[in-house]
Amino acid sequence: MDNILTQQEAMLRSGQISEVDYTLKLKLEKGSQEYEGETTVRFLYNGGKKGRLKVDFVSKKIEILWINGKEETNYEKKESALFLPGELLTEGKNELKVKYKNVFDHSGSGFHKFTDPSDKAEYMHTDFEPFEAHRLFPSFDQPDLKATYELEITGPSEWTYIHNTVPKSEETQGNYKNIKFNKTKKFSTYLFSLIVGPYAVWEDKAGEIPLRIFCRKSLSKYMDAENLFAITKEAFGFLQEYFGVPYPYGKYDQIFVPEFNMGAMENVGAVTFSESYIFRGPRIYSEYLNRANTVYHEMVHMWFGNLVTMKWWNDLWLNESFADYLSYYSMSNGKIFPDALEHFYVREEWAYREDQLSTTHPIAGKAENTLEAISNFDGISYSKGASVLRQLMYYVGEEKFRDAMRLYFKRHAEKNTVLNDFLSCMSETSGIDIRGWSKEWLETTGVNTLSPVRQNGRLFLHQGPSATNGLLRTHALQASLFREKNGVLEEVWKKRVLVKGKETLLEENYTGEADLLLLNTEDFAYAKTYLSKESLPILKRSLHTLKDRFSRRVVWGSLWQMVRDAELAPKEFLELALDQGLKEPDLSVRNSHILTKALTVIDNYIPEAEKRNWSDKLNKIAKEKSLLAQNPEQEQILWFRILENTSKSPEQLSYLKELLDQKKSIPGIAMDQERRWVILSRLSAYGDPESSKRIEEETSKDNTDLGAKKAFLARISFPDPKTKKESWERFLKPKEGDSTDFLRYGMRGFQWNHQKQLLISYTDSYFNSVISVYETRDPHFASAFGHMMFPSFEPDPSLLKRTQEFLDQNKKLPELLKKDLQQQRDDIQRTLKVLEKYKN
Repeated sequence: MDNILTQQEAMLRSGQISEVDYTLKLKLEKGSQEYEGETTVRFLYNGGKKGRLKVDFVSKKIEILWINGKEETNYEKKESALFLPGELLTEGKNELKVKYKNVFDHSGSGFHKFTDPSDKAEYMHTDFEPFEAHRLFPSFDQPDLKATYELEITGPSEWTYIHNTVPKSEETQGNYKNIKFNKTKKFSTYLFSLIVGPYAVWEDKAGEIPLRIFCRKSLSKYMDAENLFAITKEAFGFLQEYFGVPYPYGKYDQIFVPEFNMGAMENVGAVTFSESYIFRGPRIYSEYLNRANTVYHEMVHMWFGNLVTMKWWNDLWLNESFADYLSYYSMSNGKIFPDALEHFYVREEWAYREDQLSTTHPIAGKAENTLEAISNFDGISYSKGASVLRQLMYYVGEEKFRDAMRLYFKRHAEKNTVLNDFLSCMSETSGIDIRGWSKEWLETTGVNTLSPVRQNGRLFLHQGPSATNGLLRTHALQASLFREKNGVLEEVWKKRVLVKGKETLLEENYTGEADLLLLNTEDFAYAKTYLSKESLPILKRSLHTLKDRFSRRVVWGSLWQMVRDAELAPKEFLELALDQGLKEPDLSVRNSHILTKALTVIDNYIPEAEKRNWSDKLNKIAKEKSLLAQNPEQEQILWFRILENTSKSPEQLSYLKELLDQKKSIPGIAMDQERRWVILSRLSAYGDPESSKRIEEETSKDNTDLGAKKAFLARISFPDPKTKKESWERFLKPKEGDSTDFLRYGMRGFQWNHQKQLLISYTDSYFNSVISVYETRDPHFASAFGHMMFPSFEPDPSLLKRTQEFLDQNKKLPELLKKDLQQQRDDIQRTLKVLEKYKN
């Protein structure tokens, strides 16, 4: 597979090429898996007559190729590139014109095509980050060769055509429509977008900015356009003023597209979203907030990423860290989700986990090629970078941080930047040389651990290094001391603290013995925090009395880090969760920090012989709580999810079946289509003899693509050797029409922990086939296979040994596979460490 661009190739090409613009003509037909294209690329060239010029391009067939008006055949075509001899080019202006045929993609990336089974409507969308634009048109597909684009498209008249700009002309002749779009502003190839199909549309305005929302017609009844418009308008209202630069791209479309691989993509003026954000039933608060955050995140990208773009993917953080943090920060300044920064604290767990893996990397990392770039779309480039920016804002002040953003856009609009460009702007506006901060935070790896220490009448904060290096960093944070009074935890003091070195003095004459010292309240620092062992009895009595919700989040977050680091017994966490946790008044805290974590502890950190006991306890609680008619709807949703997740015994599964058949009910919980598939999958996984018949009956009622995918998941879940064998073979050799998304659903149903004896033989199958998968399949499928099919039925020293031996014996693994396996190995090591320490 040669669909790759190296940083060295990109640097060489950007030295030879400049002033690029593209003119595209596309023709689409109903019912076809192919389309026709004609692309003209104009550029300045200074590479001389020797050597050759690489043009990125994947196509089925090149019909004619012209260079500077002359038809040429003296070029080399490889899988993903054209190579033009330098002797065919002239110094200065050049024009490459290619007429071609191509096939649609079914991986979710490139130019993806999907047919809706419910109405046979056809939908197409592009998704090009980081290196996929050349699947649609020949291009210099790298971020620092920004260009303008002029698109003309011909296709069926009943389809809607959405691009980065609005049409300048539109003509209909018979069953066909021809649209010419306005020329775009200058931006990188990966931000080009084309979305096609008979979409439903909603329209509004944010000031003078036209807004549109699109989704498939079959999903239009679920679209909450009013809410999404309100979020969009609030985001525009804040961001334009905050950045000091008006929105630069005219209109703003948000399109929910089928089989999208990621959450969303920030295409200029035409943002694409996963259909998972079209809620087909009521959700809990944090899910509504997370959807809103994605809307904000993509809008921040219109400035960070689109208007100003990183030069190469090693500076991905200049796009993603800023979008990740400023989306939550912006939301916190609005009225719809003013508590957004509390949920940012939840998101940081992603960074803490990945920064403790052997695969961690500096925020300002490296990307030697576009495949390595894909692996950098992770918790470091997003969440850690965002957390470090939050600390920087706290350190320099909000106004100076904002002024640095404004200077950055003023100085670099429509250009590409590197790390030093950002550092210069921040240093100028803050009056502080930020380069030292950068070396400490952006150019190193690992997370520090902060712990309270009482010693000789003094109260200290102790800083420990990460497990892989001895670095102690400077942290700006807030610490709070709480004391029990009449059974209630009350705040004694709150301090801003600048942490340097191993120990930081907090209080000189400290006389308290049973206080709760909480570090990093309000979450200004990027650091794991522990609680003192002396404070645990207080928490067991009075944690629920802590008035400040954010402080309670930090308590539970600290407890969770201690469990993962084998500093707190998992059973002790579960005891707290099933006592104090049930008294937690806020549902989002109870969900994110308590019940979800309790499920994870049971699945991963409790000995196999004790798992069922703890699961049964949680199941009983969920069943009892769910029957309380006075509960609000969101609480009922939460209890139903816990109930379903912990149903394993015949009695528990029988209760789910009665709910499915509506012989019994839970107040406020409708047995909608989504819940029906969830229950059917679990019944199938536990071998219910009626499951096959029930799945067929449900499929006949649900003729949607999601119904087909969930039926596939449910069938594969059944503990039958023949079913498992056939599905494994299908993953490796898909049937015609199997999309990456369809196969992903199947993989979700393949492995259930209680099916270990049935699945154990697939350990060999996995290691025998995984290299080929990563070498021949698209990165999204490969990554899904690598993670979901890894034989992690339960923590096992033999699996740890097998994984390490495989890594040792295969030194030239594909980089994405190497990273995925190293992370699997690290997770097993962590789990075994906890189990070993607390096995008695």
